[in-house]
Amino acid sequence: MQKQHIITISGKPGSGKSSTADRVAELLSYTRYSSGDFVREIIRKHGLTLAEFNQKATENHEIDHEIDEELRKLREQKDIVIDSRLGFYWIPESFKVYLDLDIDVATARIYKDSINNQRRSSTESGKSITEVQKLVQARLKNEKDRFRSLYGVDPYKRENFDLIINTARQSPESVSLAVYDNYVKWLKTDTWKQVVNEVPLGFSLQ
Repeated sequence: MQKQHIITISGKPGSGKSSTADRVAELLSYTRYSSGDFVREIIRKHGLTLAEFNQKATENHEIDHEIDEELRKLREQKDIVIDSRLGFYWIPESFKVYLDLDIDVATARIYKDSINNQRRSSTESGKSITEVQKLVQARLKNEKDRFRSLYGVDPYKRENFDLIINTARQSPESVSLAVYDNYVKWLKTDTWKQVVNEVPLGFSLQ
């Protein structure tokens, strides 16, 4: 498979996909794309709220197909970074990055963001940390079930990726640099073995 100058970034909720994609695109002077932008455009086009979109997506997969079509179009481009749950699937020749962390850290981050009203939907604001964790778990299950049903793919299966980074004890800067360094190596390497980047317990790069 011919490698492309494309990085796709996926991962768990709260793992830092959006901020990592922003920083990596800046480091490489690449163009940044996000499936979240496609979702917002489709929501606007259909006159839906985010809650209505999420409900409709579980019952009607036409919206999923609209988003996926936009992603597939990006295969013809180069020098781009894509933040997307299924970017690795639609663009298999990309450098595929997965950002991981455990449910407790994810919940804490999302809860903090909801308190600060940052990039989280109104469905999560005002919730207790226990309620947020239930929402995160439900979201993970919903996405696994939906994408398995649609495409037979698990978006959270680590074996699908070239680079796995556990972001729990890392700063956005250290995560972005890890993506950058490994991507440069990947471009120069004929055979690539999956790399796992994580900071041991007791240490931190934050």
